[in-house]
Amino acid sequence: MGLFSWLKKKPAVEGEPPAVEERAETTAEVAEALDSHNGAVRVDAARAMLDRARMGDAEAAQALAGRMDDLLSDDEPSVRTTGLSALRVLRSRELFEQHQSTVLALLADRVAQVRTTAVWSAASIPSDTARTQVRAVLSSDEEPLRFAAACALSELGDPAAVPELTSALREDHRRQEALSALLALGDPGALPHVSALFEEESLGELDRTLAAAVLHRLGDARGGEHLCARIGEGSDDAPIAAEWAGRLRVADAIPPLEEVAEREGDPSRGAALRALGRLQAPGAEDRLLALVRSAEEAEDLRMDAAEGLAELGTPQAMEALETLSREEGELGSLCRELVAEVAESRRSQERKDAGAGG
Repeated sequence: MGLFSWLKKKPAVEGEPPAVEERAETTAEVAEALDSHNGAVRVDAARAMLDRARMGDAEAAQALAGRMDDLLSDDEPSVRTTGLSALRVLRSRELFEQHQSTVLALLADRVAQVRTTAVWSAASIPSDTARTQVRAVLSSDEEPLRFAAACALSELGDPAAVPELTSALREDHRRQEALSALLALGDPGALPHVSALFEEESLGELDRTLAAAVLHRLGDARGGEHLCARIGEGSDDAPIAAEWAGRLRVADAIPPLEEVAEREGDPSRGAALRALGRLQAPGAEDRLLALVRSAEEAEDLRMDAAEGLAELGTPQAMEALETLSREEGELGSLCRELVAEVAESRRSQERKDAGAGG
């Protein structure tokens, strides 16, 4: 029985046979619950609608867009945060323009979680006014709010995020997220701080490997050397090292990645397969095709090989993914997603090229 049906059900009569489980609520029924006088029901309905929109439910997306004013002004903080998150999921320029003033006002909401969520939504608004307001949050007295603003700005390539992110490197509970944000940002102003962190003897190995990834991103050769060494040593953080070696196109990592890709049972094997695809490594296509087509291999390994093929993007790789996309199961589902993602990526690149040519 769905949540909203449960709230409406009558008390059971003693001795009465158990009721047949009711069908799941339709999107229209869940949307109707957004008008409930019960705050808890509105919270659950808003979250359910957001989940449906994330899964591509056009009716849910339309319902959220149409009720955005009510969501952002709801008495329940969780409904307001869901509305803010919905703006980012829907990614409609028209919606951003319509609700910009409300989103920016929520940066001063009385509830901390709403303020933090508003930072991310404000950063998604394509306007100078919104960007200026998010930068202003970097001067807030609230550390969580400053850090959220820095992380959001890092995704936009804004160097204003550097001081807050490098300061967070000293905090154990912030360090990994700060390193990830600096990876996304790629600003050379962070190099001295990341270099000093990398050289600390007391630094944990996972943090050191993440710092090495940032160093490579910023042009410090020690970063790539460290990633290659960790892959070759088969250390606990080798899967992370392999993943970043692929994402950052560390060409020197190809030999150790090929060795790992041949070792059955190696915890880094899946990451190595994906990385070889990203690196367009010689012989990667044949290796990945053989694995993804082998019914004897574990499905999770075949899925890793499929992701590597999507990164390669060659005609033969895409043909194999399209063939597998017609199958049932998790592998088939993943291949359908990968084919769609590659197609969308290529369309996006074509639009950019057309714009540049115009």
